[in-house]
Amino acid sequence: MFIFLGGSACRYTREMAESLFQPFPMLSGRRAQAWRHQPAYRRPRHFHTEPELNIVFRGSAVIGLGDGVVHANAGDVVLFHPGQDHELLAASVDLQLFVVALRPEVAERACSPLARASSHGCRLTASDLSSVEDQLGALGALVDGNAVEEQLASLFQEVQGKLATNHVLSRRALQEISAHPETSGSDLAERLGVDPSVLSRHFHEDLGLTFVTYRARQRAMTFIRLVDAGQSLTRASQEAGFGSYAQCHRVITRALGCAPHKYFAGERSRIDQAIEPRT
Repeated sequence: MFIFLGGSACRYTREMAESLFQPFPMLSGRRAQAWRHQPAYRRPRHFHTEPELNIVFRGSAVIGLGDGVVHANAGDVVLFHPGQDHELLAASVDLQLFVVALRPEVAERACSPLARASSHGCRLTASDLSSVEDQLGALGALVDGNAVEEQLASLFQEVQGKLATNHVLSRRALQEISAHPETSGSDLAERLGVDPSVLSRHFHEDLGLTFVTYRARQRAMTFIRLVDAGQSLTRASQEAGFGSYAQCHRVITRALGCAPHKYFAGERSRIDQAIEPRT
């Protein structure tokens, strides 16, 4: 079953945030989802907790990924790690692009070596592409949400396994910061026995963003999860690894386009559904 972004979404402007935190648009009650790109709508540059695969079946796309750009053609696969910002910058008129994403708890179970996978560097063979297309098409006949989840998790792992691999330092950093967002780059570099500049260089080359930026986003996502679980803003900021609530406020405002208290007081729905005008 596929979800298409529709008319209730609000317009987005660059003044809101450089890169928004926007959860992946799952159907209610689902923990795995696939949808087909719709040319009438485009989400702003964003990041989320869910790992996401973009699979190009026909045509071509230009995708912003961190501070880099990926040119994807038929057969190409692009992976967005949790916290890695991305945006569809341009698309050919015949683009057929499918997106697959998993909730973190499903990804943790189905894609344990996710940190190994590079964001791009994979082109499926014509046979593999046809097989994936058939699997996605068959989902429409499934009415059991658990069956959809199982099929998408299996498909995600299968396609992800064909991607090139990140440098070992990038893999270790992704794993460590995802589990412990309070970790500093210098502490991690010392533990890995390398100079911090070496760790930063490999991470930036593989992810298209700095280690500091990625860590800040992991902390922001942890903060939101903790507040959702019932913690106060101050307590959540401490447990998420921020040195102070003032620091948390700055990072969260950049990630949400508004102050934390406004986000939880009602701005959340508007931000989650924001779309960017087509140009």
